This record gives sequence, structure tokens and C-alpha cells, in this order.
Amino acid sequence: MVVAIGAAPATDWLDGSGLSIDNGVVCDSRCRAAEKIYAVGDVARFHHDRLGTLIRLENRTNATEQAAAVADNILGADRPYSPIPYFWTDQFDAKIQVHGTVPIGADAEIVEGDPSNGDPSNGDPHARRFVTRYSLDGCVTGIVGWNMPKQTRLRRQEIVDAQAELAPAVP
Repeated sequence: MVVAIGAAPATDWLDGSGLSIDNGVVCDSRCRAAEKIYAVGDVARFHHDRLGTLIRLENRTNATEQAAAVADNILGADRPYSPIPYFWTDQFDAKIQVHGTVPIGADAEIVEGDPSNGDPSNGDPHARRFVTRYSLDGCVTGIVGWNMPKQTRLRRQEIVDAQAELAPAVP
């Protein structure tokens, strides 16, 4: 059995380095912690331009995508790293996936499935399978799926589309 409650980035070895450490290595939106110093993965707490805050994302997908973005920036791209936050977990018989964010006050709408449908104790394959969409001020901010991984992943596009509408035009 493995039980994990929260995660603390291992940054003790950076004490006295001159880097800003606060729940991870604090970075700008390019994942730059200082001149010519970058951080990626679970330890990087970077400024997410679209969310307007510092965040740490603790999954292997983020570590891979963030490393590619940092490599591009080291090579001169100068682009912010602004992924759609994502995580997943398997809890007993539930596969839970979250794309985006679920801000306080967001409107929730079940867009697929039914959270009260069926009885999982009877082995019902359709029991408690659903996808919920979260919106704030009419803008889709998050998708949460419960035992519907494919549908959840496909609905992620709604967040991409909402962000594209809000993004300033790039020349």
C-alpha cells in the first residue's frame, strides 16, 4: 500500500544558492529561476501567464512538456510555458482526471454520463461515469472526468478553445 498526502519539493540542497525557494524553485513564465538557470518538473514553481499565478504541476506529462519548452527557450524561443494543468489518479474503482482549473464560484454542468447512474457494487460498467465542465463568467476553465478517460480527454479541447478566444493576437 502507498499513501501520499501532498508533496514537498526537495529543495534543501539549494539553500544558500541565491535562488528564490518557496514551495519549489520560483521561476518566471519561461521557467527561468535566474540568469541561465532553469527549473523543470515537480520542483519548478513557475509563473503561469494565463492563470496569473505561480503554480507547480506534479506529473510526468508536465515534466516532459516543460523540459521541451525550456530547451526551446534556451535555444532562443522566448515563449512562456502556459500549459493546461492536468492530473489524474486511480482511487480504488475510480479513474479521476482533471484538465484545467476549478475556480471558486465556477458553474458546474454534467456534460456526459450520470453520477448517480447504476450501482458499482453490482459490477455495473456504466455506474457513476460522468464528465463535468466548469465555467467561470461563461469561459470554460476545467473538465473533470470520473471513469470516462476518453471523453474527458476529448472535452479538454473546450478549454483550449476558450483560452484561444481570450489570448491576445500574436503578430
